[in-house]
Amino acid sequence: MNTTTKLLAAGLAAGFLAVGFVAANGAATAADMSVIDKRKDLMKNVVGKNFGVVKDFIEKNKGSAADVKKAADALAAAAPKIAPLFVKGTGRPDVDPKKTRAEAKIWQDWAGFEKTAKALGDEAAKLSKAAAGGDKEAIKKQFAETGKNGCGACHKPFRGEEVK
Repeated sequence: MNTTTKLLAAGLAAGFLAVGFVAANGAATAADMSVIDKRKDLMKNVVGKNFGVVKDFIEKNKGSAADVKKAADALAAAAPKIAPLFVKGTGRPDVDPKKTRAEAKIWQDWAGFEKTAKALGDEAAKLSKAAAGGDKEAIKKQFAETGKNGCGACHKPFRGEEVK
């Protein structure tokens, strides 16, 4: 295989990986979706949706502990996908604050940001374990910890106010 063919094959492979990433994460199917749109999609359609499943179980007696476990497993799987979607230059002030709430502090404290994304995964894994046990009070307690140490630990220091 000559150099040109190798480069073409590598480029195609990279393209297929990008499309596969989008499809595997339940994100929109357009391969050219911006990284900001990809992360919004992940946060809304994976993280938010699965938090909603757990919240409905706790607050509305909707679903089952098995549904909570499935949602918690999805949250744990999503957590390591978060930080790679925060590419430098895709937050405030580089991007219109109407487009993103990502604050510059993310890249100023990258290690802290990665730590909070990991915490979401760790807390979601604990939530999965609690759900496997079926004890609603244990699920409720761990859901609060997941929100506090996972979502809240990231949103408070790294997420700006919504601008309309």
